Amino acid sequence: MAAKTTIKVPHLGGIDVGYRLSGERIDAAKPTVVLINSMCTTSSLFNDQFNSKSLTDAVNLLAIEPLGHGATSSVAEHFTYWDTATMALQVMEALGVDKAFALGTSQGGWMVARMALLAPGKVCLAHSTL
Repeated sequence: MAAKTTIKVPHLGGIDVGYRLSGERIDAAKPTVVLINSMCTTSSLFNDQFNSKSLTDAVNLLAIEPLGHGATSSVAEHFTYWDTATMALQVMEALGVDKAFALGTSQGGWMVARMALLAPGKVCLAHSTL
């Protein structure tokens, strides 16, 4: 199931980005973990993490659906992993996330690596072999 919440960011002439947040808003007292799902999946890939009270008590979870996935849509016909990385950084900024750990599964890993290259002061990498 795709994310139920979207936010508009300016990249590529405007993107409606599907995202999921573990709370009502970002809690500045907790670190944030950005999650980027793999190809042909949605933010529901991370249901177990969002359902873990011990995890959501410790960190903000922010799952962002990449271009071409879930509730994310754009007028642009063509886009790259770099575009999704830029878009995700804009989502972080719009939601008030100054710095985050980023984790991507499969193709999401390529996107979070690009996020870290574009904004090394904002993104700490985590990776998965799923």
